[in-house]
Amino acid sequence: MANDSVLRSIYHSLSPQGQVLARQARAIANESRDVVRSIFSQRVKQTIFGDNAPMVPPLYLMRDGARDYAEYKQNGLEAYRRFLDFGLRSTDRVLDIGSGIGRKTLPLLSFLTTGSYEGIDPIAHQVRWCVRKITPRYPNFRFQLIDVWNRFYNPKGSVKPSEYIFPFKDEEFDFVILGSVFTHMFSKDMEHYVDEISRVLKKNGKGLITCFLLNPESESLIAAGKSSLAMAYKYENGSKACDPDYLEAAVAHEQGFVLDMFARRALKVEIAQLGTWCGRKADYYQDIIRVTGKNS
Repeated sequence: MANDSVLRSIYHSLSPQGQVLARQARAIANESRDVVRSIFSQRVKQTIFGDNAPMVPPLYLMRDGARDYAEYKQNGLEAYRRFLDFGLRSTDRVLDIGSGIGRKTLPLLSFLTTGSYEGIDPIAHQVRWCVRKITPRYPNFRFQLIDVWNRFYNPKGSVKPSEYIFPFKDEEFDFVILGSVFTHMFSKDMEHYVDEISRVLKKNGKGLITCFLLNPESESLIAAGKSSLAMAYKYENGSKACDPDYLEAAVAHEQGFVLDMFARRALKVEIAQLGTWCGRKADYYQDIIRVTGKNS
């Protein structure tokens, strides 16, 4: 922890250009390390995933979570259990906003027997992997690249998230997944995404969303230095970020604002679980909210 503090101090003492170079150097070092690990861990991957191993990406392509095969599988299974707990059915049409590189998708392959899945994501290499490795085996699982701007994930994106229209019809989906997307978005962009979720979700449809919620408990833990993310930089509607230079790296939003955002669109919303990110004891890192379609 002390070494991390020293490194953070050195990083923030650099010029903006120096910080960019430092991030690039770190990314190159991490990827080089994971290329080597990927080469020497093929047997491990086969043992963990069996017949599904060809659809699991090499470690150096895992950018949306831990770069570890056992944790990749565990993360997917935990998400899958939460989907089932909230009533996901094998016949459902599912939309995964921020589908990543298949971490949440893999456990659904054998479950959505007569249902279907649409994944959208702004990170090109992740979408390419899923299109090449998953869709040929499971044609009811499709993936699309969306050119939505995000300074953290897609800085060359051509469409503002506040203007992006989901490429789907009204009331098309039974179940919507949004895993660790609002944790990288500004509040005005979130508002638009909720508009789109409300539009594409069927009556009585369901949504499972993860985020970082600011409430008296999390604010107190942050102030006490117990949070893994020091959300200290305000920018709009009470939202806070942990890095003033890369606001979208991790963003927390006021709990009341988030709940009201769904309620104003006639969506039923509830907090399913509060996470460990701020230092509380729980069994999941992010906060989880459940949404049910209007007129339910």
